[in-house]
Amino acid sequence: MHKVFVYSIGKKDERCYEAIAKELVTNAKKFAQIEVVNIFGKKINQAQKESEAKMAYGEALSPYLLKDGLNVALHPDGELLDSFEFANLLKSPKIAFFIGGAFGFEEGFLKKCQRVVSLSPLTMSHKIAKLVLLEQIFRGFSIINNHPYHK
Repeated sequence: MHKVFVYSIGKKDERCYEAIAKELVTNAKKFAQIEVVNIFGKKINQAQKESEAKMAYGEALSPYLLKDGLNVALHPDGELLDSFEFANLLKSPKIAFFIGGAFGFEEGFLKKCQRVVSLSPLTMSHKIAKLVLLEQIFRGFSIINNHPYHK
């Protein structure tokens, strides 16, 4: 079974976001084991400048980079994929997605990831980005497994 990890900079999500995320993870359960983790610490909270924040995000997320899987950072300047191209990413048996905070990621963290992907040219909060990502993960596994959801 595939393993998918979604790491996001941020505090605990509000119930409305959590409910949608839980539904999407439950729907995808037949295709993959999905773990969603919010990461927020003192260093992130205290970072006031963009450069400090980006550095704090990278430091907080670096321990979660997979040594034996595919690491994908979400970034506005990343590669734009359609749902079928995104589904191809999910063919990796183990994949980690990283969602940064308000300032995105520093270049050093992006270079540690094998892929850098953009969900949209639109700017969105990390909470919404996480929901869009989870929906695309479910859609991608539906495409791979010929499930009717993607049609």
